[in-house]
Amino acid sequence: MIGVVVDIDDTLINTQKRVRNVWSTVLDREIPLEAVESLSSRQVLEKFASSDRESWKRFWRVLLCLEETGIEMLKLDTPVPFAADVLQQWSKQCRLVYLTGRPENTRALTLNQLEKFGFPTDGVELLMFNPEDWNDFVSVASLVGARSRVFSSVFQQYDIVRVVDDYPTFFSVYRQFNVPDRIGLLRPKRFSPQDYLSNGATRVVESWSQLSDDSPK
Repeated sequence: MIGVVVDIDDTLINTQKRVRNVWSTVLDREIPLEAVESLSSRQVLEKFASSDRESWKRFWRVLLCLEETGIEMLKLDTPVPFAADVLQQWSKQCRLVYLTGRPENTRALTLNQLEKFGFPTDGVELLMFNPEDWNDFVSVASLVGARSRVFSSVFQQYDIVRVVDDYPTFFSVYRQFNVPDRIGLLRPKRFSPQDYLSNGATRVVESWSQLSDDSPK
């Protein structure tokens, strides 16, 4: 059976308001949404907290729902427009695999979110990171390694013909596994189309609406 792999955060579910709220809570100051949308988490830390290590660690504990406060903030997430309708179509033609950096402790919360926002949850796979993948609270190299490990497990089960993701760096993993259709969902305030293409994307789209009549093959 052919399979399609889709990232969750900021590919299907917009988390930017939640991330902003986490930063504002951790740093005890108002953080502009524009900063969260245009900067990496490390850059936000450097700009507003002078790279404070304890703030960095607490930011990830809250964001990953390792603290109760983070669970309450999930209500700030919203669905990315058109994504649910497109995935409902695709799920009738292939095995849909959600691949996310969210840790296993959020499995039920994540499935509930997906269902609430109209995404297919029956007959799908949900692959998540292990808690230990976040032990050093995010180095890019460790996250790419974890993504490669998790991706390889699904690659052995299905003929993966397409992947959709919003984060350019992960496309080096998808290129390594020779996925034929590697689609970057553009986040224009932070990345350029070239950021995706140079890392291994085969094409870049600005909206899920561009994929509404583009069934996986």
